[in-house]
Amino acid sequence: MAKSDSKRKNPTENMEIVLFDEVSGICPKCTKPLMRKSNGRMTKLFEVAHIYPYSPRPHEVDLLKSEERLSEDVDDEGNLIALCRDCHKIFDNPRTIEGYLEMVAIKKELQCLSNLKKSWFDNSIDYEINKIIASLASYSGEALEELSLEAITVDSKSDETLGSLIKLKIKNNVKYFYSDIKSKFSELDKAKPYTSDTIYSQVKTYYLKLKKNNLNQPEIFSALTDWIKNSTDCKSTEVSEIMVSFFIQNCEVYS
Repeated sequence: MAKSDSKRKNPTENMEIVLFDEVSGICPKCTKPLMRKSNGRMTKLFEVAHIYPYSPRPHEVDLLKSEERLSEDVDDEGNLIALCRDCHKIFDNPRTIEGYLEMVAIKKELQCLSNLKKSWFDNSIDYEINKIIASLASYSGEALEELSLEAITVDSKSDETLGSLIKLKIKNNVKYFYSDIKSKFSELDKAKPYTSDTIYSQVKTYYLKLKKNNLNQPEIFSALTDWIKNSTDCKSTEVSEIMVSFFIQNCEVYS
C-alpha cells in the first residue's frame, strides 16, 4: 500500500554530513564532485535521495514489492544516499527495478566500507610494527635476500576470487621482502619477547573478522591494506601491501 503524503522531513545537517562522508564527497553513480568552492564559499551540489521512495506511487509499490528493502523506515540512514542532482533525477524518473537494484548494491558497498573504517578503532595493532614499516618506507633499492620460490604458499592458499595480478603482486612482495621482514620481527622479539606473536595474533583476529563478514580474498587484501595504513604510521599503500603479503605467507591471512 502506498504511503500517504504526510509532510516530508528534510534531512538534518548532521545526516547530510554523514551521507556526504559516506560517498567520500563524490556522486557514487557518476563520480561528479558534490561540493564546489566559489568565492571562498562551499556550495552543496548534492541531494539526499530515498532509495525506496518516500511516498511511492501505486505502480512503484507493485514494481518493488518483491525487492529487498534496506530499511523499513524510509527516512532511516540505510535508505538514504547522497547523489548529484542529475543522477537523483534520473534515478527517480522513471523508477525502474534495474535502477533500484543498482542503488541498493551501491549503498550496501558503501555501508561495508563505512563499517570497515569504523572497525579500525576497535582493532588496534601494536606500535612496534612501525619500526618495520619505517624500514620498508626507507628502502633504497639495494638487493635483498630472495625467498625460495618453493617456499611461497600463495597459490595453495588463494581461491578463484583472487585475480592473477593481485596474486603476482603478493608473490613478488613475498619473494623480495619476506625474509627481511621476518628478520626484523625477530629483532623486535629480542628487545621485547612475544612482540611478533602479539602482532601476528592481532592481524589474524582482524582477518577472521573480515572473513566472518563474508569478504572475498581481494576485498580482504584491500581491507587489510587500508587497516594497516590507517592504524599505523604507514603513509604508503605499497608498503602496507608488502606487510599484508608478508602476513599471507606467514599464515595469518588466507589460512
